[in-house]
Parts: sequence; C-alpha cells; structure tokens
Amino acid sequence: MIALSLNRSWQQLLHPKFRGVMFTAVGAAAATLVILTMALNAYWPESYAVGWEWLDEFGDWIASAGFWAVVTVGSYFLFPGIVTMVMSVLADQIAGAVEEEYYPNRPGTRKVPISDVLWSATKLTLLMVFLNMLAAIPYLILFFLTASTGALALFIAINGYLLGREYYEMVAIRHVNQRAVTTSRITHSGKIFVVGAMIAGMFLVPFLNILAPIIGAAMMTHIVHQLGVPELAHKQPTDTAERNTP
Repeated sequence: MIALSLNRSWQQLLHPKFRGVMFTAVGAAAATLVILTMALNAYWPESYAVGWEWLDEFGDWIASAGFWAVVTVGSYFLFPGIVTMVMSVLADQIAGAVEEEYYPNRPGTRKVPISDVLWSATKLTLLMVFLNMLAAIPYLILFFLTASTGALALFIAINGYLLGREYYEMVAIRHVNQRAVTTSRITHSGKIFVVGAMIAGMFLVPFLNILAPIIGAAMMTHIVHQLGVPELAHKQPTDTAERNTP
C-alpha cells in the first residue's frame, strides 16, 4: 500500500498543480526563514567574550559560527512546519489532482472553512517547534553517543507522528467530518505514522526536502483512499445532523 502510494506520487510530480503548489509552499517557507534569519542577525552579538584573552581573540569567529549553527539547526526544525502550514491551505489542489488521476469517482467534496485550516496548521507548526526545542538536549546527547543515528531516529519519530497526523487530517477532512477523521486516524495510526516518518525523513535530505511536502500530500491522498475513508462519508452523520442531535 505505502510503496504503491509513493510510486504513484513520484510519477505525478510533473503535474501542473503539483508544480504550482510546490513553488508557492517552498517560496513562502524560504521567505519566512529569511525574515527570521534577518531578525536573529539584528540581535545576535558581533563578538563573543568570556574574559579569557586567548579565547576572546576568536570572539568574532565564535559569534559567527554560533549564528550560522543556530540558523542551520533552526531551519531544519522550522522548515517542515512552515511548509506544512502553507500546504494545509493548498492541500485541496494536490489531493484534487491525485483524485482526478486515480480516483475520479471519489473526489473530496466537503468544504472546510479556511479559518479552521489555518488554525490547525498554526497549532501543528507551534507544536513542532515546541517539541523539537524540548528535545534539543536529547538530540545533542544522542548525536554524540550514537554518531547522529539516534538523533535522526528521534527527529523522525517526533516529526513523523506530527506530520503523519496533520497530512492525514488535511486530506481526510475533504471527505468526512472531524469525528470520522479522528476515529479512522486512531484505527490506522500505524500506517499513518510510517508515512509521516517517510515525510519527516525526506525533509532531512537536501533538495529532496523541497519535494517532501508535495510527495507527502500526494502519498497521504492515496493512503486515505486505500484505507476506504471516502466510503465512510456514506456511513457517518453530517456536521449539520451532529449539531442538531440532542
């Protein structure tokens, strides 16, 4: 199931809608990171001094190296969340393109308010930043103890869960209400985590991380359909019915 979804997603990468979403999402993420880098640079000290003359001679170099280290690490932490936040708004285009090609009889027809999409994406981004900052010390410990293997595994585990959950929900919500989405996500949590871990892994690879959000959204669209989520739309009560139920 997952291998087939990945293969089909790669084959459809040249679709015009895929290209448009990719340029928009990556451009927005790059612009955000540039703005954050400029803001950090404005407050970063030009030199670093600890009172030891032999060390203070390298103060400028230490300050510069520290700045770029923070920018590099911060970009790895922030890029997936920012791109996913933009992707949440544009996910309909990716999912629609996949459904037109492979599932023409099962298109997503539910209209999700843009405010709900933005709120969900913002929560994910903040949660990713918070959890990765919280794991900063474990990252460092595992990096030195396991030659980076442990740190990478922890990064993929944390972000795989969050990305899998968000990508699944932003595709599935096009077919069924939130209650059904949550139920199906819990039922199929293992498969969803594996796909999320694959997306998180792609975000770690230079150049491939540019394609990661597009491939991830396309893969998850296939997963949603292969798990039979669209069929739940005929078995679950509508949002209106839920609101009118005493």
